[in-house]
Amino acid sequence: MRKQLPWIISLLAFGILFPNCVKKAPLPPWTSKISMLQAPIGPEEIFRLPEGNQITFKELLKDLQTTRVIFVGESHDQIEHHRIQARLLQNLIAEGRELGIAMEMFTRSQQPVLDQWIRGLLTEEEFLKEVQWETTWGIDYELYRDILDQARTHRIKVLGLNIERDLVRRVAQNGIEKLSFEDRRKLPEMDLTDQRHRAYIKSIYKNHQGGVAEDFQYFYEAQSLWDDGMAETLSDYLKSSDGKGKTLLVLTGSGHVVFGFGIPDRFYRRTSLPYQTIVLKAWKEKLDEDFTFTETSSPLANFLWLTPFNAPVKRRPSIGVVLKKREDQKGLWIERVLPNSPAEKAGLFSGDHLIMVEGKEIVKGKDIHDAVVQKGSGNSIHFILFREGVKKEISIPLSSLKD
Repeated sequence: MRKQLPWIISLLAFGILFPNCVKKAPLPPWTSKISMLQAPIGPEEIFRLPEGNQITFKELLKDLQTTRVIFVGESHDQIEHHRIQARLLQNLIAEGRELGIAMEMFTRSQQPVLDQWIRGLLTEEEFLKEVQWETTWGIDYELYRDILDQARTHRIKVLGLNIERDLVRRVAQNGIEKLSFEDRRKLPEMDLTDQRHRAYIKSIYKNHQGGVAEDFQYFYEAQSLWDDGMAETLSDYLKSSDGKGKTLLVLTGSGHVVFGFGIPDRFYRRTSLPYQTIVLKAWKEKLDEDFTFTETSSPLANFLWLTPFNAPVKRRPSIGVVLKKREDQKGLWIERVLPNSPAEKAGLFSGDHLIMVEGKEIVKGKDIHDAVVQKGSGNSIHFILFREGVKKEISIPLSSLKD
């Protein structure tokens, strides 16, 4: 396995793209209007693109009045983005629309649990345990609580949008061609021919990694699988009897929405249903650096909503390692230790063989995730491991690790 692979997998695991790393085109005229903004940023810095005209929230709602599919691209840890999503939802409910909410944070396989939550059959504690929130998503649930509580109160369908992460991970590791027959049957119809999208992803890949062509091909296949999988979920639902006539509010990372490359265009290819996109972005100096890409003249989105930058309420504690399993052997091996992480500071190394955590045998990654979550930030977690055949014990103080 090449050294680049853990980086690729960690990028896929969080759904983060970096628009500020892509090749720049000449700035379109509308960016000059936005660049005039100065801190502190107000609560409704909303711009209609490509004209760049500033509008009110009321005007935004009017523009969305006949739109059946509304994509909202968030930065996952920005509390203001989730407040805006909850506000949009509240107003769409007030308009009397038949609604559904599609969320990247949940997978298709979790749909039965989501349905139970909406019907009031689970407590919040039971719901979070059933969807394994802390180990499969990990962003502070408080950021999403208002959205999911509104859905429950008004019996609004919450659609698990995401494809299974293990399948995406296997594609990132070895490519589509090396998938088993059973795994290949799970793949959606995929578009690997969009040269604009490929160039966009390649710009990100090249700026962060000196990977070889084969590694990039796997990475691109995995990214396309991810986007096409979510587009297929949306399409199938809206074609179903349950989705007929509904307006869908789609909540996902902005990297899946910008320029329409990710989910939106792939959704349109399947349905021909019109959509609109809103990208939420925390304000910063020289913000216009993120607004263009040489391979397309498309605007960033239909609407850009700038928000004050807010530090996350809290982050899931993490030790900061990439792990791997070896066939027919117990425990997990550290494939990579992230720089400046608690694991690095405690002296863990690539190649360490972790066998026990908090006195319990390690069988799978979830054993470590669960132990870390249970301990929480500010505490230490105890491991037993082998290093070059020598048994060692290490305690790692847990701190919040930046995404």
